[in-house]
Amino acid sequence: MEAKPFLVAVLLFAAPAFAKGGRAMTAEEAIADAEVALDGGRVGDAITHAERLAKTRGLTKDMLRRVDLINARCGLVTGKFGESEKLLARLRKLTPDDVRLIEWHARALDGLGKGDAALPLFTELASKDQLAEGDSYWALAQLEKQKGQSAQALAHAKLALQKPIVLQSEELDQQIHRFIEELSAPKNK
Repeated sequence: MEAKPFLVAVLLFAAPAFAKGGRAMTAEEAIADAEVALDGGRVGDAITHAERLAKTRGLTKDMLRRVDLINARCGLVTGKFGESEKLLARLRKLTPDDVRLIEWHARALDGLGKGDAALPLFTELASKDQLAEGDSYWALAQLEKQKGQSAQALAHAKLALQKPIVLQSEELDQQIHRFIEELSAPKNK
């Protein structure tokens, strides 16, 4: 029982750079804050926490996995797909049935130009309505269009607009709408 208070003390001491409301945050609080920041689209905050957490000593295996996941998710948004793919592949080995990890891994593979590896992962999750992010439906729609699967691409592009998109912008919204219009237009023979 003595080890647990020691660990908390180490974390408080090792992570004084984390501050919230004028007080130092524990590593656990910083990890949770980074996860909330990612879920809320505040990628910059998550990246800042992840950088500081990388320098923190005494993290448990669970905390290290959570930090790896934060780094992998940040990489998806910032275009560091190689780093994300490696982290997500490792994390998926630990929990192969975690659909969120599968979804993010598929996005990393797609970002690396490995659409043939990403497509079956996306397709399986979409068939079970297990994709949570519009970004994933958008990536799937584009891959399906490349494969000549226009009907599926159209349906998934529409779903992309109904799900949260991490880096939502007016430009992306217009791009998805143009994609839908193009696939919806009657074909002239």
